[in-house]
Amino acid sequence: MNTTAHMPQLSIEQPARDDAEAALLVRLAELLKDAYLLPDLRDVAPQIRQLFPEPAYLVGCGSSHIWLHRAADPNRLALIR
Repeated sequence: MNTTAHMPQLSIEQPARDDAEAALLVRLAELLKDAYLLPDLRDVAPQIRQLFPEPAYLVGCGSSHIWLHRAADPNRLALIR
């Protein structure tokens, strides 16, 4: 749970594979602009799952972070903390 409001940090760990994915990553950054208002970062995970749907992407979350993978790639695409 966020005890103090702070802007979530987005770390993109791989380059976008094409223009469409690059546009999705830009939309993700925009989505996170207001996420600091949420009581828990995990509350934004459902919106990220809509933006990056299965089966092409996998979105998971831990106690204070969210990770994003391309389904066919074991390496993380992005991490939000």
